[in-house]
Amino acid sequence: VETASVLGGDLLMLYKKCRCPDINICVEGKDFQAHRAILCARSSYFAAMLSGSWAESSQEHITLQGISRTEMNVILHFIYGAILDFPDEVDVGYIRMLGIADMYGLDGLKEVAIYILKRDYCIFFQKPVPGKQQPVLECMAIAHSLGVENLYAACMKWVGKHFARCFSEKSFANLPTELQNNCLVMLINSLVSSV
Repeated sequence: VETASVLGGDLLMLYKKCRCPDINICVEGKDFQAHRAILCARSSYFAAMLSGSWAESSQEHITLQGISRTEMNVILHFIYGAILDFPDEVDVGYIRMLGIADMYGLDGLKEVAIYILKRDYCIFFQKPVPGKQQPVLECMAIAHSLGVENLYAACMKWVGKHFARCFSEKSFANLPTELQNNCLVMLINSLVSSV
């Protein structure tokens, strides 16, 4: 896993080798050994939980709900190493990671998930391959539902540029009516502004 810096690499080793942990995080029955100071410094959620008036602030063992072991692994890899991609051994839903990154106050992890969606889903918005517009359309719907404006705008721009191909896709017909209308309005506006 590539880290953002040498310091990130060193901190990630600290986590992986389990050196001097002072808190145990239990997720789905699996324990993750961590360090309060690092968690608080990198996540507003953990800062509030571990240094505020929450009951967990004085505990050495906390349990998190609504997150999987795999997702917790990604979170800790990011908190410690400021990873620039998700670990290879981790099969995680990028869409779900956007929501989790938002919940845990990890804006950098959100940016990593957006980058991976652009890379793996949208293939950096290259020229469309016949019958392969579905991932970009799905990504557009996801970005809209999660309020990721810059990704949504990039998807809309691509759809506008390749509207004839996208419009004929079954996946376009499966988009919510609001998004279909947004695409049509965007296309009309682009035609009007080019005249």
